[in-house]
Amino acid sequence: MRLANKTPLLFSAAALCVALAVLAAQADSARAERVNAVNKTASGRVSHVTLYRGQAMITRTVPVEGDKGIIDLVVGDLPEHVVAESLFAEGSDGIAVRAVRFRSRAVIDEPREEVRKLDDEIVGIREKIDVNAKTQQVLVKRTAYLDQLEGFVAPTAKTELSKGVLDVEALQKITTFSFEQRKLIVTEQVALEKEAKQLAEQLSLAERKRAEIAAGSSKTIREAVLFLDKLADGAQSVRLNYLVNQAGWSPTYTFRSDKDRTKVGVEYSALIQQMSGENWQDVALTLSTASPALSSAGPGLAPFHVSLADGASQAPMAKGEVAQQAQQARGRQLAANIDNRTAVSFGMNYSSSWAINSAVNDLQCLVLTNPLDALTSVETTMSEDEGPNLSYALTGAVSLASRSDHQMVRILQSEMKSQFYHVATPLLTSYVYREAELTNDGGEDLLAGPINVYLDGRFVGRGEIPTVARGQNFVVGFGADPQLRARQELADKTDDVQGGNRQIEFEYRLVIENFKTEVAAVRVLDRLPYSDRASDVRVTMTEGKDALSADKVYLRRERPKGMLRWDIEVPARATAENARMVEYTVRMEFDRNFQLTTAAGQAQQQMEEFEKLQRARLKR
Repeated sequence: MRLANKTPLLFSAAALCVALAVLAAQADSARAERVNAVNKTASGRVSHVTLYRGQAMITRTVPVEGDKGIIDLVVGDLPEHVVAESLFAEGSDGIAVRAVRFRSRAVIDEPREEVRKLDDEIVGIREKIDVNAKTQQVLVKRTAYLDQLEGFVAPTAKTELSKGVLDVEALQKITTFSFEQRKLIVTEQVALEKEAKQLAEQLSLAERKRAEIAAGSSKTIREAVLFLDKLADGAQSVRLNYLVNQAGWSPTYTFRSDKDRTKVGVEYSALIQQMSGENWQDVALTLSTASPALSSAGPGLAPFHVSLADGASQAPMAKGEVAQQAQQARGRQLAANIDNRTAVSFGMNYSSSWAINSAVNDLQCLVLTNPLDALTSVETTMSEDEGPNLSYALTGAVSLASRSDHQMVRILQSEMKSQFYHVATPLLTSYVYREAELTNDGGEDLLAGPINVYLDGRFVGRGEIPTVARGQNFVVGFGADPQLRARQELADKTDDVQGGNRQIEFEYRLVIENFKTEVAAVRVLDRLPYSDRASDVRVTMTEGKDALSADKVYLRRERPKGMLRWDIEVPARATAENARMVEYTVRMEFDRNFQLTTAAGQAQQQMEEFEKLQRARLKR
């Protein structure tokens, strides 16, 4: 029995020794490969850039020459804002990448050419300032010498005059010389002071330029060290990839329409910020709305633990407080999701996953512990982005220097079908605005962004569009039309009491004037009083000869909130007594013991509701 018990122990020890020997042999082999590796240096060229909203993924193609074998390849000139942990390399068929690491080392001279030029310029200006200061010191000494000369000449001339031996010609020459020298000194002094001021301004400008270009940088060279196994002789290549900060883009648009109003030209451009520290010369550029993802694994789902607490100790939360806590939790969830996508280790993935679960726990707790009416303002679905993740691969090579000002590149140019009309809101303004409903048939999704709008070759204003999918309709404003006017008139009002209820009735008249020589299509907007509690305030409307719009989107989104819309045509020259009018009557009925007032304490909720309606109105 004792021998039987010892045998497995002896076998395990032997197996362990063999394993250690194998590991040691492998380590010795790796060290031998390192010792025998050929050291090479290269910079390569930036061949492709994927530009995200706040970062860029750089692909640098690096040639590898020479015979096959083990190579230590040092790729230098990495930019200031490189993300060190993002480096990875891909080899071609003839190269296997064994390892990649980042290193930085201090140098005496600033490695960037533009900074070196500014340093040389600053040194030259300072030398000129020093020469200017010393020249001014010489002028001071010359002035002091003339003072001493005059102090010697005046008493001497007085003495000689008293003795009757004064040399008038010599005195005249000395006096003339003194005044000429003082005049010359003044002229030189003025010129030197002017030069000193100009040199000071030049020095200040050069120092500001250097600080701007080299902001956040130090005199450091950043390098990637690649351990490669070259499997074949001859020219091969390796692709080094890394993320950089201080780079991003945003969309911008120009909309142009001419007199026929059947199509609208759309120029879709990207406004690019590129301050990564390296120039992108003749690169293949892809614009992306996604976040750069380095993690291959998604977030893990943790169990949702609940327990019981004393219900009497917990007061119910107000609707606004529920919405605020939900918004904070969603913000934490979004930030943690971004961290999770860039996690490159188990520890980073674990911590970001737990942060996501912690935020979602708080959201689920709000859903569990609050009544349904308090949850109406809580978003129950996660929306990590304002729109879909899109990529635009630009045709042709693009060059973008690393500089502080924004640079623009065109993404696409197309024409879209349009339907023009006018919008009148007499309750808010007498101006009538032009709008166009466009169909995005340009072949690409459009991101939310600012727009510049032109009509008949004239700039009419700025605005913004939402994210628009291919084939989707959206609305663009084209400014106020000076040839249309609108107003609201209160035609009549009655106030009666019937039984226990009070009834108030209003008759409204919406007046639209058209000074054009052609018919104008106008969408007239107004509103009814609206209450979340219809049983408290009963609101009814009697239409006049004009029926409300039959637009399905309007009936689904806006009509239930008391919004009114008529789609009418206003005849040409319809002004004054011939103006086009829309008439309707509204009746309100409520308990006679109460007074009407606006909804108090709901301003934030109403603002959010209004913003949603406005944004939804831009998309059809």
